[in-house]
Amino acid sequence: MSEFRVATRYAKSLLDLAIQQNVLEEIHRDMQLFSQICDENRDFTLLLKNPIINHDKKQHILEQIFKNWVHPITSSFFEIITRKNRESVLAAIAKELHRQYNIFKGVDEAKVTTTFPIDEQLRERFKQIVTQAEGSGDGGVLLEEVVDENMIGGFVLKIGGQQIDESLQSKLKELKLKFSHNPFIGEI
Repeated sequence: MSEFRVATRYAKSLLDLAIQQNVLEEIHRDMQLFSQICDENRDFTLLLKNPIINHDKKQHILEQIFKNWVHPITSSFFEIITRKNRESVLAAIAKELHRQYNIFKGVDEAKVTTTFPIDEQLRERFKQIVTQAEGSGDGGVLLEEVVDENMIGGFVLKIGGQQIDESLQSKLKELKLKFSHNPFIGEI
């Protein structure tokens, strides 16, 4: 089974349990913390994925790091995952739980890439575009902002599976394609 499918199933189960136990915010916060630690510490992520390190040792490490910081349900979840030898997908589970949490709360996610940091007025305009494209907007918009200095100008907005590419680079490619099919120039 693929890592994505495994992560999706475990995240869904954890989300359902958190909702049932009325601790959704705490569990979400715990998994955000876990995800942040994985993003900031590559060695920790590699340790979890290392097949040579014993699962009991990984469980002990997780317990020592998180025992005073996370909800008991999260600790139990970590224990279950390591018992089932699935600790290598914990980072993917944390990211998938965040995605499912946003869906549950009605939060639309989008990523905008520009050549410069955007101001509040432009940020609100992008959020309006996302709300119109997604059609919901009940829980707001979570907008990830990326500055790519290699872009010539314009922006690229990714909303779910859609992409709005208004970068100058894409416009130049379109022009090049149009000029390459010029009917006024005969072939020699």
